[in-house]
Amino acid sequence: MRYCLIFIFLFTQAQEQSNLMIDSFQTFKSYASTKYDQVLRPQFHFSSKKNWINDPNGLVYYKGEYHMFFQHNPKSINWGNMTWGHAISSDMIKWIQLPHAILPYGNGTIFSGTAVVDNINSLGKNTEKEKAIVAYFTHAQKNEDPFYQSGAYSIDRGRSFNLIDQGKPLVPNQGFSDRKGRRKERDPKVFWHEPSKKWVMVLWVSKADRKNEKDIGKVRFFYSNDLKNWEFLSDFDRRWVYECMDLVKLSVDGNSQNKKWLIYDASFDYEVGVFDGKSMITNKSKHLGDLGKNYYAAQTFNNSPDGRSVIIGWMRTGKKSLFVDNNMPFNQQMSFPCTMELKTTPDGIRLFRWPIKEIESLYHSTNLYRKNKLSTINKKLAKNRYELIDLYGSFNPKKVNNFEINIRGQILSYQKGKFYFENTELPSLNRSLKSFRVLLDRTSIEIFIDEGYSVSTNYAISDHSNKTIKLIGNEKVIFNLFRVSSLNSIWQ
Repeated sequence: MRYCLIFIFLFTQAQEQSNLMIDSFQTFKSYASTKYDQVLRPQFHFSSKKNWINDPNGLVYYKGEYHMFFQHNPKSINWGNMTWGHAISSDMIKWIQLPHAILPYGNGTIFSGTAVVDNINSLGKNTEKEKAIVAYFTHAQKNEDPFYQSGAYSIDRGRSFNLIDQGKPLVPNQGFSDRKGRRKERDPKVFWHEPSKKWVMVLWVSKADRKNEKDIGKVRFFYSNDLKNWEFLSDFDRRWVYECMDLVKLSVDGNSQNKKWLIYDASFDYEVGVFDGKSMITNKSKHLGDLGKNYYAAQTFNNSPDGRSVIIGWMRTGKKSLFVDNNMPFNQQMSFPCTMELKTTPDGIRLFRWPIKEIESLYHSTNLYRKNKLSTINKKLAKNRYELIDLYGSFNPKKVNNFEINIRGQILSYQKGKFYFENTELPSLNRSLKSFRVLLDRTSIEIFIDEGYSVSTNYAISDHSNKTIKLIGNEKVIFNLFRVSSLNSIWQ
């Protein structure tokens, strides 16, 4: 009896301590008083109502809702206290932020990871009405304790989560660290591999090479039948890989019978090859998926209903934050969702990225000009004022040598067959028709060249008083097509 009472006392104390800790993070109710109307609030890109965000996590679709979990500090405008924030959308455009989904539970803060829908009840947690959404993440322990990979599940459409095995390691620490002893194994990505009928986990690890004084990067693959017990498959050795790995299967040239696997890291370096359910094989040719300064830790949606591969990245600001410097209640934003496709080019198979078609739901006006001279377009543009912009243009490079587009103070230039933004060349394809597309929000610009062959994602604060678009160049410059759409805010 005495032992039973002691157990009850200790359990109660632990429960109370856990509840106090969880309660300390339940600050979401304070978000209600914050609006989306600040002068630097992105108007068609996701940002938290308040406080810090970084990596998108656990992008998944279930029962009409796209879930975007994300790294979030519920207590501060700066990084720390990492939890999984949560937002839902019916179209990946307009988001509703929900209370924090996964909190630190005593085993360390919750770093990045993934989420899947357990369609076949592998974990055994499905109910008659709901399938489990299963999340995997890095438990970043305090002090110098090793990181490990944990899991949690939800049977209420992501509104609350229960830890698997009380947060114990599902994938134990693999023994990787760099030269300074920093813990380097994190950010699991999980997906269902249909040919092998297994769940696959992709995990970044890195270990110092004492001989060469360089970090050895690896992608470590695991498999599971039950979403709980994970077994090692193989390693994919690459020095370039650095955290937040993703592996996704894409059609080549729209041919569903010809698919390749795309593997990429947080910096959006990527390779294309074959994954057989056990190992990844490529020709070791690495490419850069974004040429801007601010695209990082992107992830694709699991369980997409229409077969599209849609990707969202975190737009990181670096050491200085334009949001903090301007006293905004929030810090950082996400990129605009884009589809991904593989296409054959003269240089081989390359990744193309393009804004999702759902952006058209935000259009409130569109001006379209065909076969017009630069001066003619300018006269018409001068009659309008623009704030949130989706701009597209195409032209024959044999007839056009040079021009600039000044979009609210942001300049995209074309000089002798090459596009430039902020002195960075944006490669284009050698073909008879060239195109460009620009998405401009209050604090960002995303540029897509030749239907997404090259992409540049950047923070850019447009002049608040300048709401004009102007073309600069020779009078003879003719655009096959020039289209400007003004967008509504997603927060209205």
